[in-house]
Amino acid sequence: MKEPWKYIPSLLLWVIFFYFLSERAIFRYEHLGAGVDVGLFENLFYHIIHTGEAVTSLGLDGNTHHYFADHFNWFIYPISILYYLFPSIETLLIFQAFVLSVPILIIPFLGKENTQYFFYPFLYALYLPIYWIQIFDFHPEVLWIPFFFLFYYFWKQQSKLWYLFFTLSLLVKEEISLVWIVFSLVYRKSYPKETIFIGISSSLYFLLSIGILSYFNSSISSLAPAHLERYRDPWFAITHLHLFPYLILFLNLPFLFLSFRSPLMFCLIPYLLYSVFSKFEVNKTPFTHHTFVTIPIIFLSFTQTLETLHSRQKRLFVIISVIVSITLFLLYGPISKSFSFRREYMNPSGSTKDYQILRNLLPNDSIVSNIPQYLANRNEIQLYLPNKKYSANYYIHYQWEKETSNPVPPMGYTLESTIENRIHIYKLEKID
Repeated sequence: MKEPWKYIPSLLLWVIFFYFLSERAIFRYEHLGAGVDVGLFENLFYHIIHTGEAVTSLGLDGNTHHYFADHFNWFIYPISILYYLFPSIETLLIFQAFVLSVPILIIPFLGKENTQYFFYPFLYALYLPIYWIQIFDFHPEVLWIPFFFLFYYFWKQQSKLWYLFFTLSLLVKEEISLVWIVFSLVYRKSYPKETIFIGISSSLYFLLSIGILSYFNSSISSLAPAHLERYRDPWFAITHLHLFPYLILFLNLPFLFLSFRSPLMFCLIPYLLYSVFSKFEVNKTPFTHHTFVTIPIIFLSFTQTLETLHSRQKRLFVIISVIVSITLFLLYGPISKSFSFRREYMNPSGSTKDYQILRNLLPNDSIVSNIPQYLANRNEIQLYLPNKKYSANYYIHYQWEKETSNPVPPMGYTLESTIENRIHIYKLEKID
């Protein structure tokens, strides 16, 4: 490594970024502002550790199901070891912050230009989709982001290590196969042997993924992948694209839409298609974890394009991109009041005292709750859905500050006690 001092700015930036991502996510979680998927994965890891089965009762239809009926991600097993050693949500959020921030340490090695050492890492640190992924939830598929950066580095270096990171990235989630299939088509002329391997491997793995998803989903509803229902009404999907322009805008505006000049962007065609044709709103907004696929591809497409420009043009675009990124971060980032999509849902205010009470409430008992993500460290936990019959021993209802009406428990539950006038505990009546 020549002139190691050049890497000091990106190292310092990484420390700040890693800390900020961790602190904001933990602060939000401990103030009862996290999403349900945090609980889904804690409950999944709890089951893997205590029962040896990769099952969870959060997600899909609200009943206990194998995680592979939902998504096909092998990394749930090594991450469960981390949760076994440090059994808390904070551990998972810190791990995710590390995964999302580590590309800052990789980016300086992707080129020899001065912009690689600070400006590109700085732009990455300001990229809003990263914050929307981190601060609301936990999702192990974000491992794709550093894996693709590392793949790209070794691919450009013509090092055989790209095989490793290609394989690791493929194991992250079923939809990644589609990205690699398109990648193999885009670069087939430049790298014929390598892309044949990538294309065939990705195609076979995609078929395997569909088979696994269908097999585990057959015990729930039908012999088909669980999320296929999102695409059964394409007309409804394409007539409800009101959030889709925001998705395109927030993903590309920081990079001035220059990324579209790179052929690497073709790899996002599958993402574009399943975003457009999904009838679910979460696939059409930049405010959820679903954008994880786009982050390394859009970023690297931008840097590729910039490196082809003359130095004066390049300097101008870098300055404009930094100004735009800072402006968006200040207006819509985690320090602004406009940070959350659906603020009334994603910004509930709760105290750390309530969080601590919930985390230690009725250990090892079966519970249904309106905030199951805070009670997921047990075998039996369910999300409360209206008009559904439950058999859990307790129903826990957290009453938000702006919630004026009295909670209505599921049928068969009677009020046993109330804590802090906010945590209502209902017990299931046993019928002899």
